Amino acid sequence: MSVVFIVANEKQLQVGIRWCQRMSERSTSSPTIHVVVADSERKTLAEYIKRKLAEVSDTSLKFRSAIVDNDVRAVLSYARTVKCEKLFMLFHPDESDFQQQLFIESMYPTMWLRSGPEPNSTGQLICVFKDREQLTNLAAKQMFGQSSTNALILDSDDESNDAPTAVMTAANVQSVEPGDLLLCGVQGPTKSDRHYATSIALLEQTTPPAVALVHSGDTLMESFAGKLRSWSESIVPLMSREHRVDLANDLQIGSQPNLEYLGLISASSMLAAFGLLQNSAAVIIGAMLIAPLMTPILGAGLALIQGNRPLFKNAMLTISLGFTGALTASILFGWLYWLIYDPDITSEMWARCRPSPLDFCVGLVGGLAASYARTRTHLSSALAGAAIAAALVPPISTAGLQIAFGYFERSDQGTPVIGPLLLVTINVLTIMVGSSFVLWARGMRIDRSLYLADRWVLRVFALLATLVLLLLTWIVVPH
Repeated sequence: MSVVFIVANEKQLQVGIRWCQRMSERSTSSPTIHVVVADSERKTLAEYIKRKLAEVSDTSLKFRSAIVDNDVRAVLSYARTVKCEKLFMLFHPDESDFQQQLFIESMYPTMWLRSGPEPNSTGQLICVFKDREQLTNLAAKQMFGQSSTNALILDSDDESNDAPTAVMTAANVQSVEPGDLLLCGVQGPTKSDRHYATSIALLEQTTPPAVALVHSGDTLMESFAGKLRSWSESIVPLMSREHRVDLANDLQIGSQPNLEYLGLISASSMLAAFGLLQNSAAVIIGAMLIAPLMTPILGAGLALIQGNRPLFKNAMLTISLGFTGALTASILFGWLYWLIYDPDITSEMWARCRPSPLDFCVGLVGGLAASYARTRTHLSSALAGAAIAAALVPPISTAGLQIAFGYFERSDQGTPVIGPLLLVTINVLTIMVGSSFVLWARGMRIDRSLYLADRWVLRVFALLATLVLLLLTWIVVPH
C-alpha cells in the first residue's frame, strides 16, 4: 500500500504520522508512507522531515520523503509515479486554497483532515451527512479499512442557517468523544453544494472532535479520463505554470476584436483573391502568412476547455468579425477587378468549391499543429498560423469573388459560394476541436469543480459535434 502524505510544517509531521499509523492498522501489507513537501523552495523543511523519519521507531511502516513544486499537478504527478493508493493531508489555514484544489482534483481516495487530539484505534468514525452515508462509508473503508461506526448526526434536509453549529450541537447530543472522527463524504464538490460548504466550515473550526473531508477517488469514467491524461502527458509534456499563464493571457488579448486585426485579415483576403484570380499558389501562400486567424480560434478552444464564457464570446466575435472583413474585402476586390477585366472562375477557385471528407482532416491536423506550436516557445507559431490560414483565407476569398461576379450556378466542378463557405465552416469547427485537445493535453485545464458547475461547455461541444456530423452528411450524400 502506498500513502502520499502532504506536509506543510513540522507539527503536521508529528500528528500526521500517528494518523498514518491508524490508517495502516487494518492493512494486510506493509504500507509505504510518502511524506511530501509541496514547495520546492522549502528545502529546510524537507531536510527536517528526512531526519525525523529516520528516527521513527514504527517498523511496520516504510517512510519516504520527497519535495515537489507548489503545484497541484506536480503533486498528482508524483502520486502517480509512486502508484498512490491513498492521499492524505492535514488542514492548514495558510494552505487552504492549495489544499482545497488538491482535494478536488485528486483522482485517488483522499482525506483532508483537521485533527483534534491524538488519534487512537478505539475512536469512532462518524458519518455526518445522512444522504452521503454510502459515499462516506466507501471512502472510510478505503482510508481506514472500516465503515462508520456510529449513528448519523445530521439530516440532508436540515435547513439551519448555521449548519456547522448544527453539526457540533448534534455531536454533543450524541456524546461524540474528542478522539472520534467526523467524516464528511464529498464527490464532485461545487461552490453551490451545501454539504461541501458545511464541510469546509467544519474544517476551519478549532474545537474537537476531528473533522475530515473524504472522497473515494474517480469513477470508472473519471479513471479513464485520468489514464487518457496520463497517456497524453507521457507523449506531450505539460507546460510550466508560468508558460500556461503567459499563453492564456496572450490568447485572451489576441481574441479581442480590434482594427489592427480587421485590417490584417482584410489585406490577407485581398491578397489571396489576387492569387486566386492569377491562379498563383505562391501569392496565395503569401496571403496566408499575414492572416491573424490563429489566435482567436485558439482562444475559443482554450475557452471551451476552461469553461471561460467571456473569452469564448470575445473569440467568436473576433472570428465573426474576421470572416465578415475578409468576405467584404474580397467582394470589393472582385468588383474592382470586374471593372477592368472579364471575370473568370479559375482552377484554384474551383478547387475550393468541392468540400470533401478529407477537408475535415485538413482542419483537424492544422488545428493540432498550430496549437502545439503555439505552446512550444522554440517552434515558429507563424508557420502554424499559416496552416490555419491555408484552410480559411482562400475559401473566404473564393466565396467573395464569386459573389462579386454573380456566379452562383452549380456545375460538375463544384458549388460556387456555398462550397467555399461550407469549407470555411468545416475548418473552423475542426481547428477549434483540435486546438482544444492539444491545449488540454499540454496542461491548459480547468478546476474540475468549476467544470461540473458550468455545463454550457458540454452543450457547446455537443453543438459542435452535431454541426460537424450534419456538414459531413451533406458532403457525403449525393445531391
